[in-house]
Parts: sequence; structure tokens; C-alpha cells
Amino acid sequence: MAIVSRDPFARSEIHKKREYGNATCRWCGNVKVTPSGRKFLYQYRVESDGGRKSDVTGLFDSVDCMRTYHG
Repeated sequence: MAIVSRDPFARSEIHKKREYGNATCRWCGNVKVTPSGRKFLYQYRVESDGGRKSDVTGLFDSVDCMRTYHG
């Protein structure tokens, strides 16, 4: 998974990976498309420095949508 951001105060990171399919963003309803036409969204996960990993519920087109939805 690719790292999106790190919060040094909370000692955690947000990671993302692509999920291909026909789903739409849980917050705004958009879909991302590759140059070859494949539709995808991102699945996010929070990882702490202690090794704990928590998947974020839902698929989103951006980290802003994910933060707004779960904010």
C-alpha cells in the first residue's frame, strides 16, 4: 500500500491501494478511470507505529472524501 500521509503527533500513517470495479465513491459518487479505461477507487488503511492496522470502511476517490465521510 502507498503512504498518503503521516501524523507524527498521533504516530500513525494513512495508506491507500487501488480497488478495481464498478463501485462509486461512498461520499461524492465519483469514479476514477485509468488511461486504458479501467474504473477504480481507493481503499484506505490507518497504520500506527505500534503495528496496528485498521481498514477504513468504504471505497473513496480521494483522501479528502474519506476524511469528510468519516470526519
